[in-house]
Amino acid sequence: MKLDLNPDSPVPLYHQIAEAISYRIATGRLSAGEALPPVRDAAKELGVNLHTVRRAYGQLANQGLAESRGARGTRVCDRSAAPRTRAGTAKTEQFLTRVLREAYEQHGLTAHDLSGLIANWSPAASDGRHVAYVVECSEMQCRDHISEIESRWEVQGQPWTLSEDGEPPAGPVVATYFHYNEIRLRWPHRLHEIRFVAVLPDPALPSSIGASPRQGRRLSLELCEFDEPKARNIAADLSVLFPGDRYRIEPHVVRRAGERLRGSNRRVPVLFTPRVWAALTAEEKAHPRAVKVRYVLTPAELEALGQHFGWRRRRG
Repeated sequence: MKLDLNPDSPVPLYHQIAEAISYRIATGRLSAGEALPPVRDAAKELGVNLHTVRRAYGQLANQGLAESRGARGTRVCDRSAAPRTRAGTAKTEQFLTRVLREAYEQHGLTAHDLSGLIANWSPAASDGRHVAYVVECSEMQCRDHISEIESRWEVQGQPWTLSEDGEPPAGPVVATYFHYNEIRLRWPHRLHEIRFVAVLPDPALPSSIGASPRQGRRLSLELCEFDEPKARNIAADLSVLFPGDRYRIEPHVVRRAGERLRGSNRRVPVLFTPRVWAALTAEEKAHPRAVKVRYVLTPAELEALGQHFGWRRRRG
């Protein structure tokens, strides 16, 4: 399966793969029932990782263009009750040729440009609302910040996790200073579009602990993180909410998210950094000692964000 991929494009690689295959299906080059290459073979031939191909095949499945048949692989779906005729294929070719010619002649768009615009089109963009991509480690963190932004501004946030291939589509991008160095190295050409914001631990966090220090004694708290430097940094952030004269924060580097919940001290609250919390099971999140460390945008940053991008303030 030879596809023309552009790793420097703002369109994610999985989108490029899915759109290229859907074009072949639409033009009859791939027929109903035809098998797509196995994920491993396709990844090797295209020079991408397995996750990228799986995600592309998943997108095709969501669009009703392909279906997974387990050990028999992924095959093109039959989207019509009657078999495709030669005349039907010719009409499809004529339609696509007309659209591509008009896109190029009137707007200077190549077929690849057009496929990227279609893949990233959203109703929000068409009805005048702004669309912004929020970059974070996990989708949970993206959704948290999107909720904050949408509560203040007339904008639709879209999550973009750092585990994804490629980069966010062109347009406003919001990221936290936590990931400044990583983003600067990944997308140096996009820095003029990215607004980095400061975040701080949610001031409401102490109320979720469910315990208070006893008179003259400090309350111990365990903090779980996958990375030691990040664990130290987050512990320092939390010290503002949990002063050292009343609390003792013990950072722990963990391999498995919920392992500290089975520790010997059953009374010590266990705090989980955002990305570790995202890795917990539903049962572990419901554990009485489990506490989510949530970071929120500072009020000043939230206000400046909308002014920087020219967003309208949400009413009501």
